[in-house]
Amino acid sequence: MKSDMENLGSVIGDVFQKFGYCAQRIKIFRGDISVDPLHIMKYPIFLIFLNRELQLRLAEDDTRLKDRIHALNKSLHGCSISYKINIPSVFFLNYATGIVLANTTYGENLVLYHGVTVGAYRDNVPTIGSNVVLMPNVIVSGDSVVGDNVVVSAGVRIINRAVPSDCLVFDGAPGELKFLKKPTRIYVDAYLQV
Repeated sequence: MKSDMENLGSVIGDVFQKFGYCAQRIKIFRGDISVDPLHIMKYPIFLIFLNRELQLRLAEDDTRLKDRIHALNKSLHGCSISYKINIPSVFFLNYATGIVLANTTYGENLVLYHGVTVGAYRDNVPTIGSNVVLMPNVIVSGDSVVGDNVVVSAGVRIINRAVPSDCLVFDGAPGELKFLKKPTRIYVDAYLQV
């Protein structure tokens, strides 16, 4: 059985490469791809990449290293993003507090604000497209499908619904959603260089 340090050493080069690729595309980081444990936006992203790489390459985890890193990220940043999730290569957590993500399909260039929940409802999990921005306290659950190039406004709940591509999503009448078809790429471009 390898020690934690050996397991970490076996993946850390790839983790820095993947984190660097992502961090270079996050505009607020201004090209700074250094890992800083005190940076409340960078460090949770780094820990997610670290844990995912351990999941991909560590067949046995007798010391529960992945669970401990998950717990570290949850306690430091208040987010619950499992190592089982196939995360996009470019994503941004605009404050990770309260983010909970189900193990489902996520497209590239994902922007998540605090309080976002992407969760299962019974056996159904949603699918999130590419170039998506989920504003604070959004819930996407059940067999929902969020298309590409979508911005979901703060507090919107999408449960067992389909959201078309290329639109802004707002709350409508009680229990209804409003879709404003318009180019949304500018919203993703405000955060990410894609």
